[in-house]
Amino acid sequence: MTQIKVSYKRHLAKTISYRIVSTLIGFVLMWWVTGDVKFGAAFSIIELIYKPLQYYIHERVWYKYIKFGLEKGNPNASKPKQKPKEIVEKSQAPRKGKRLSYTKKST
Repeated sequence: MTQIKVSYKRHLAKTISYRIVSTLIGFVLMWWVTGDVKFGAAFSIIELIYKPLQYYIHERVWYKYIKFGLEKGNPNASKPKQKPKEIVEKSQAPRKGKRLSYTKKST
């Protein structure tokens, strides 16, 4: 497993997309329940201002302090894999009649 760093930009993008969907649902439900478009719009505006802040804080608290459902990565996964053998061309090979050969590249 590789470890992935999650940026603040991702949390912000998730907050915005979640907020758009949630606001539309809130507007439609309030309009449907009350039958008043103005009430649905007022509810949506209030919710639009308050809820993104609430969601962002909730997301950051989970990310920083709550480790539920996270698994530790494989410590061997971060080690670089052995490089494959490379072909040495004639021009790079020693001059004593050697042909192409497979060698490990020294690091």
